[in-house]
Parts: sequence; C-alpha cells; structure tokens
Amino acid sequence: MASSLTCTPLLLLLLLLFSSCNNAAAGTTSGQVEPSCPSSRPSAVAAGWSKDVGGDHQCRLPPPPPHTPVAVFPHDVDPVQFALNLEFTEAEFFLHAAFGKGLDHFAPNLTLGGPPPVGAMKANLDELTWRVIAEFAYQEIGHLRAIQRTVGGIPRPLIDLSAHNFAEVMDAAVGYHLDPPFDPYANGLNFLLAVYVIPYLGINGYTGTIPLIDGYATKRLVAGLLAVEAGQDAVVRGLLFDRRRETVAGSRGVTAAELTDAVSALRNRLGRCGVKDEGLVVPEWLGAEGRICTNVLSADGDSLSYSRTPAELLRILYLTGSERVPGGFFPEGANGRIARMLLGKPLEKHGV
Repeated sequence: MASSLTCTPLLLLLLLLFSSCNNAAAGTTSGQVEPSCPSSRPSAVAAGWSKDVGGDHQCRLPPPPPHTPVAVFPHDVDPVQFALNLEFTEAEFFLHAAFGKGLDHFAPNLTLGGPPPVGAMKANLDELTWRVIAEFAYQEIGHLRAIQRTVGGIPRPLIDLSAHNFAEVMDAAVGYHLDPPFDPYANGLNFLLAVYVIPYLGINGYTGTIPLIDGYATKRLVAGLLAVEAGQDAVVRGLLFDRRRETVAGSRGVTAAELTDAVSALRNRLGRCGVKDEGLVVPEWLGAEGRICTNVLSADGDSLSYSRTPAELLRILYLTGSERVPGGFFPEGANGRIARMLLGKPLEKHGV
C-alpha cells in the first residue's frame, strides 16, 4: 500500500508530461502554416539573427559623425511629407487588394484621422501576384511609419481607388472606352497594369526630393524609401514584361506592353515636362545606350532615374494636367503644405 502511494505522484507527473507533449504536437500540426515559409529546414539568415550583434567588435562601433550634424532641417519637412500622399495611396491599394482591408484595420494610428479610400477592394489575384502585393502592402505600412517618425505626418487624403477611376485612366491612355471597362481587381494581369499607373511616380518624386533636403536623418530616410520603391517597381515591371504579349481584356487587341507604353505617354502628357516615363518596350534609340528595345527599367539617357517635381506629380495624379485642379486619385486634392499651397487652400481646413 505504501509503495503504491509513493508511485502515484510519479505516475501522474509522467502522464501530465505525456499529455502536454501530445497537445503541443497536435497544436503544431493543426495550426495553419504559411506555405511560403519553410518549416522543415531552418533559415540560415534567421539562425544567425540576433538583436545583440556578436562577432567582430567593429560591428558595435557607432557610425562616423555626419558632415552636417543636423538630423532634420526645417526645409526638409514639406517635401518629405508630400511623399505621404503617394505612400498612403500605395498602402491602401496594396492592402485592400491583398487582404480586403486597409490601414484602418492594420495601422489606424497612421491615418491621422483622414478619410478611408473610395472603391478599394480585394483583388482576384493568382498566388504569385498575391504574395508580391501582400509583401508590398506590409512594406508600405513601414514607409508611412518611418516618414511620420522622422518628419511628422499629415492626414490621409481622400483617395479614389475605384475600378471606375482606373478605367478612366486606361481609356485616356488608349484613346477609347475599353469594353468591358478596365477593372484592376478582376485578375492578376489587370492589377499589375493598375499598379504600373501609380508607384513609379514615387520613384520620380524621391529622386527629385533628395537634392532638396539636407538633414542626415532625412537623407537616410529618403534613400531607404527610394531603394525599396525602386525595387517594387522593378518587380512589377519584370512580372509585366514576362506577360508583355498577353492581350488586355476589353481592348482592341492591345497587349500588356502596348498598354504600359500608352500609360507612360499619358503621364508624360499630363506632367507637361517632356519624356520622363517609358513603357516596357521602346524604340531602340530610346533604350539603354540606344542599343536595345527591352525596357524593364525606365531610365534616362545615362540610365539614371527620372525626376519629377510635386507639381508634375499632382498634374498626373489629379488626371487633370494641372496641379491646381484636383481630381483623379485625389478628388479633394492631396494633403500637406506643398499640395495645399498649389491648390490655394489653407492647411487648417485639412488639419495638417
């Protein structure tokens, strides 16, 4: 009797351990696993990651002091805050397309009380396109946070991401009404073509902003933003180039490559400052070094990024050809001091 009483706690402990192991195993197998995340083989990068950087002691040394020991100059603020208009647009477009929800769900604090977008919705995307756009969507949240942390924020403007608005862009590009109307949310190709319309302008804007700013924190911010935005644009153009011969639904036999050329030409007309935009295929003389018609990356004669001013960008984004006449993607105009001054409207009414 004494022996059985002595063994009982040990048996109970063993049973509890066995039960907890089974539960843990069941939880691992029953939980939803992200297909793109490897589960059987650990990531070499993740294995070497640590918040406490080890190894070479030089990794722990502070960076050299900047030549100009000012993080953010007052004149840095307005041009960088202006970029938030495009970052808001990209974030909402990508988030809704991938998840059916926008910043009000994922990061409501970043909207600063601005109105939700109009017409944004979940897109019918193939797996590859969905994964790319979902990653871009999360990246845009980081961009908004980084800008607001460095130079302060502006309220999210009213953004029109409706299929009707994109249809008007494509109609204006090709010169006739597509039938059925262009719908960016209908399929992967259409969505990539719609993405072609907006984010590239962010690259132009950041390229134009860098010479205007002087703070070391501001320059570091814009350099980082430009690098990732350029990467996003390269991925989109690469995916579209692979599908360049596919015909766009509702068009009169227009291919994806031809539509990118038409959209680029439209942006050049609206911007009113010459050729700063090129499609996926160009005449050989317009390609790199005048020797190739492939144009996966849009660049100038020295293969450098084109630059646009805020006024040029607004002429295109408003779809009116005038920085003083709102419309298009910003029915009530963009936000921030630069945009409101160009519209001749006070900042106070928009809480900026």
